[in-house]
Amino acid sequence: MSPKLVGWIVAIILGAFLFGWVKSTRRNYWLLRDCQEGVAVVTKKSWAGHNAVDYRYTVNQKEYFGSSMRNWQQPKYSRVRAGDQSVVYFSASHPWLSLLYKPQAVMKGLPVLLIAFLLELCAIATIVNPTSKWAFHLNHEKRGAG
Repeated sequence: MSPKLVGWIVAIILGAFLFGWVKSTRRNYWLLRDCQEGVAVVTKKSWAGHNAVDYRYTVNQKEYFGSSMRNWQQPKYSRVRAGDQSVVYFSASHPWLSLLYKPQAVMKGLPVLLIAFLLELCAIATIVNPTSKWAFHLNHEKRGAG
């Protein structure tokens, strides 16, 4: 497989991961900064993973939709299903940012993030210049005089 192709594949996958992390960090920042409590109605199980649900909630007569893990912090809301109500935490200044549980920190998984970021840089180096010392070197053939 071509080093550039591998670089593109790795860059896209890690780029999606890093984008999701940035999005999650932004949401957590605003929820911890100006959190308000409301009531959400669970609409269905979410494709986002085990224990995740989709929900809707209203703030200032405007309806918003979200997807979140169930609230494991409060047993009353830890097993909500479609049609059930749950507490929802949303940002007062950005009401479209919400979760069914209160985040515990703005940033999670910093060591994993740093590794992913470094691998992303190597993937970009591979795309730009596959012979760079920072590029992924995938073939195991000996390089030398030929």
